[in-house]
Amino acid sequence: CPCYKVLAVSSSRACGICERIIPSLDDAHKEHTRLVEEMEQAQTRLAEEKKRALAATVDVEVLRKKIEDLEDSLQAKSDDYESVQKDLSILNDKYVDEIEKVAELQHAKETVEGELEELSRTLFEEANGMVATEARARHQLELTRKHLELELKDAQERLAAETSQLKELKSKMEAMMESQPQSKRSSTNHSDRGSVDLAQLFGINNHNRISVPEALTEEPEPEAAIAIDGQLLQEFREFVTQSSSVRLNKIHSLTFMRHCQDEDVEPCLRFGNTPRISAKKLTEGICSNTCYIEEATAEQVKEYERMVLAAQQPPSPARNSMSNKSVLWERLQNQYAMYQAPKGGCQTCGRSGPLSHRYRIASLDEWSFIDRFCRDRLVAVCEFYIFIRNIRAGLYASRSIEDLYSESLRLRLQMFYARSGVLPIMLSELGTTAQSIGN
Repeated sequence: CPCYKVLAVSSSRACGICERIIPSLDDAHKEHTRLVEEMEQAQTRLAEEKKRALAATVDVEVLRKKIEDLEDSLQAKSDDYESVQKDLSILNDKYVDEIEKVAELQHAKETVEGELEELSRTLFEEANGMVATEARARHQLELTRKHLELELKDAQERLAAETSQLKELKSKMEAMMESQPQSKRSSTNHSDRGSVDLAQLFGINNHNRISVPEALTEEPEPEAAIAIDGQLLQEFREFVTQSSSVRLNKIHSLTFMRHCQDEDVEPCLRFGNTPRISAKKLTEGICSNTCYIEEATAEQVKEYERMVLAAQQPPSPARNSMSNKSVLWERLQNQYAMYQAPKGGCQTCGRSGPLSHRYRIASLDEWSFIDRFCRDRLVAVCEFYIFIRNIRAGLYASRSIEDLYSESLRLRLQMFYARSGVLPIMLSELGTTAQSIGN
């Protein structure tokens, strides 16, 4: 083909025949070169883009894995969050329950503390009361022991003195009986001793009675004879016979003692219209020999008056308490203290005046202060029951019934004078003092 002659080489742009540049071929060659360069550039860019795409694919895979990991982690976190929310809700409920329990425990604690404080105060007061009672009882027992020791010592001294006097009197009586005729010895027998004492208490001159002519005393006129009520004497004789077999707390069941109690003892122990102690309680204490009477010192009377003044002071207002129970307890304590406090004056009749003596019914009782006239009443009754206990013990077995009956009349008359308030006068007329009664 002639074209091959024109284009000897495909890459040549000149004509093979004339070797001149063919313009269209030159343009095509330039275009081809440009296109080849552009193609190479495109391929280079394509290769770069492929590299980038491959790197992006790798990054995408990495990111996808990260996303999957993050999604898994997010799901786990979400699950953990939900679990934490559930746990938090449960803990919140438990917290509310614990708060309620703590509130209940706090309330219970306050209640228990209040009760414990109240119980401690009550126990402390009771313990103080028990200690005070024990100390008071121990003090009273110590005083009783000392009192009994003094009484025992005094009794031993009196027994020794009486024994010596009895021996001396016995020797004198034997000498007198040996020197007197037989007809005059009967005038000094045991049956006259109670009559002589009774006559002295009545104020009768015993010497005048003894100086009556012997003829008149031995053979009195029938209409001038002095007689004793046989029924009353028989009651006394039955009492002397039965007293040893009857218990002391049942002694008033005997006829003689029942009459004495109704006619002499109870009237003597009935202290006015508003007595502060019952006659029955006093009778029981005196009969059982547990009643103590002693002279009060000036210091004891002053201490008693201070106690009376302190008891008359108005009670202090109640303190703020935790409950109505403590308020009621303090109110009851104040009322009990006011009830137990001494009221002043004589503790038997209630009269105001000098208090010279004090007494108590039992060894554990508090001392009660009395005046001299109420003391005479108590001592008169005590002497009567001493006489009754001696009869019951058989200490007067050698004395006649008439002599013992005269002695009982003297003691009953002494109770009458004591309740009439004239016992000191009657005793002073006989040359003795009221303090000698009971000694």
